[in-house]
Amino acid sequence: MLQSGKILFAMESKPQPVDPVIEAYKSGIDMTLIRENLRRTPEERLRALERLQEFAEELRRGGRAMRRGSR
Repeated sequence: MLQSGKILFAMESKPQPVDPVIEAYKSGIDMTLIRENLRRTPEERLRALERLQEFAEELRRGGRAMRRGSR
């Protein structure tokens, strides 16, 4: 349907089937963290990901050093 140069899609009012597995996971999701991340720019999200990756690598190096030292 066209209205003032825009295309409008009719939505069916059929209820969507509920997946019990998805519903079980939804109760454990912290939506505040998702909202907070979506407020960031893509560049800010990438910088945060890089910091997380650097931290993970630091932990790996520390774990390797500990294992070498405990032999």
